Amino acid sequence: MFLYISLLYFVLLSENNIKYNNNMQHVYIAVHAIEFVCKGDIKVPLLLKNFYNATKNKYKLKLICGEHGLCQEVSWVYYSEDLHTTNYIRNGNLVITTGMIINSEKNLKKFICEIIHRNTAGLFINIGHYLQETDINRDIIEYCNAHNYPLFVFPWEIHIADIMQDYLNRIVLGQHYEESLTKAFINLIHRPDREELYKEEIGSSSFMQVKNYCIICFSPHNKQIAPESRELILLQGRNAMNTYNTPYLFFPYFYYYILIISDSMCKNIENIVTILENIFLHESQACRIGISNSVSKLTELSESYKQAIGAVTIAAVRQVSPLYFEKLGIYQLLLSIEDKRILHQFSNIRLSILAEYDRVHNTALSATLKIYLENSCSLQSVAEQTFLHRNTINYRMKQIRQLLPVDFSNATTRMEY
Repeated sequence: MFLYISLLYFVLLSENNIKYNNNMQHVYIAVHAIEFVCKGDIKVPLLLKNFYNATKNKYKLKLICGEHGLCQEVSWVYYSEDLHTTNYIRNGNLVITTGMIINSEKNLKKFICEIIHRNTAGLFINIGHYLQETDINRDIIEYCNAHNYPLFVFPWEIHIADIMQDYLNRIVLGQHYEESLTKAFINLIHRPDREELYKEEIGSSSFMQVKNYCIICFSPHNKQIAPESRELILLQGRNAMNTYNTPYLFFPYFYYYILIISDSMCKNIENIVTILENIFLHESQACRIGISNSVSKLTELSESYKQAIGAVTIAAVRQVSPLYFEKLGIYQLLLSIEDKRILHQFSNIRLSILAEYDRVHNTALSATLKIYLENSCSLQSVAEQTFLHRNTINYRMKQIRQLLPVDFSNATTRMEY
């Protein structure tokens, strides 16, 4: 909160936006904004188009180009006048400038190229003094359109401080609401019997106005993702989901990324999975993906979560991704057993002999059997996958059959193992 007050105070003292001469008045305004944040509520996604539609008349905003990028999510508002300060700009920032130092078409193009590279949400230019609308030439417009980057202008008499204070209020409120809604869904997933932990937040959200829900779980191979990459994955993922114009939630949870989708998005799962998988790959984060069955009630999301986690776990074991729960076959039954002791007992009865032999003799018979079954009992396939000679695999299988006197040509036996 101190950062927020300090930023507003700085902005209110900006060179062409001084509305009050008494510094204490600035502090009062900033503190009043904090009170508004704490008491208020917002249920509108933090999309640039929502900021624009809500305030375009108030601040006389004019969209010059980049309208296809209006579904970008705004993470903060950043006031900048200089190319040398752009390294401080964060992903999703909405940039505002007067062009005081830029002051030319050439420098403006450089500035825009740099802030697009920084994955900002859009640019507001306060025209009329240092820059004119005519400085936004065709080359700049075409460049912004090519990158779906929204560029707005507003007249000099509009004070930057007013826009920033307004937008920062909306951002803080929106982030607070999103955190509350995410927490409510986590409670719903883990404690569906405790309605008091989620009913109020979810009940007043847009999720109640749609039908059909599904959970997709992303499990990156690298569990320790750098904060900047993590931030960019979330931002770009949300920006991609915003284009569907239907409720969703995308958030990190332990080592996973959880996406809860609804309605039309459920019908476009393959496309959604491809888009998000590419976003992870762009940040050098390969991942496994598990997809739950679709449900028609929010209260059934607890089961969907288990299905998605189960599917992504099997995807890692089988090295197949994405993996739909509905296509797991016998794994559906195994994952649906609540008492895991039953599975352990079932496993121990059939595999404990091999496990003990491997432990005592430092062999890998259990692993060999696993690969053998996964490759439809093909000795040649196992040899190729393990880079071992076929005779070596054949010898190991003879050892396994001696320890486990079973017939692996029997389909039922293969399925059990």
